[in-house]
Amino acid sequence: MNEAINKFNQKELSGRDARLWKEWKELDSLCAKRKAAADNPRQPSISYIIRRKNVMGLPTEYEIWYRVKSIVGVKGNTIPREPVFGYLHKMSIVLPNNYPSADGNPIFTFRTDIWHPNIRYSGSFKGHVCLTIKEMGVLSSLKDLVLRVEQYLKYQLYHAQNTYPYPEDQNVAEWVREEGEPNGWVRFGQSMSDEGESEKGNLREKPEERITKTSSKIIAKNI
Repeated sequence: MNEAINKFNQKELSGRDARLWKEWKELDSLCAKRKAAADNPRQPSISYIIRRKNVMGLPTEYEIWYRVKSIVGVKGNTIPREPVFGYLHKMSIVLPNNYPSADGNPIFTFRTDIWHPNIRYSGSFKGHVCLTIKEMGVLSSLKDLVLRVEQYLKYQLYHAQNTYPYPEDQNVAEWVREEGEPNGWVRFGQSMSDEGESEKGNLREKPEERITKTSSKIIAKNI
């Protein structure tokens, strides 16, 4: 565990600061378990950098590094457009001043290209992640949300249909429905050392969501 975390006395923290400390501790523990092995730098892993702290020295902005195979774009303009894969993806998490509250949800934004229907690929909101969880700042921990985004990257979890809660990026969603799914491109192998294997990831259903499965897609819906 990061030694800086233990410098705080949990009993002396309250309200927002207590929550910030708890989230930091859980995220640090997750990343410690998921760190890259020295002998296999391409092994899937999650790590973090603290980008900003409050006056108490508690993190209010993180940068998450995912090392995992994911789609970062498509090739050319001729249909069908094959996917382009990447292996390092960086995402910022900003915790607003009113976090945690129903109106103070954490803001997740990718700083590197991600081709996923629930992540904005271009435009003024490029990189914005739509997590489709109501009051996520209150009900969900940062650790759980970071793991949820990892499922996005692996295409274990996505919503590409033009139905509520609606895709964040309609262009990517159309590609998934009309090109990615028919050609099996969204069912790529998750092992970074063996890209030739194709496997379907297992989802653990969470209390706040219902998972609807079809022959070639997985759609998350609110309840």
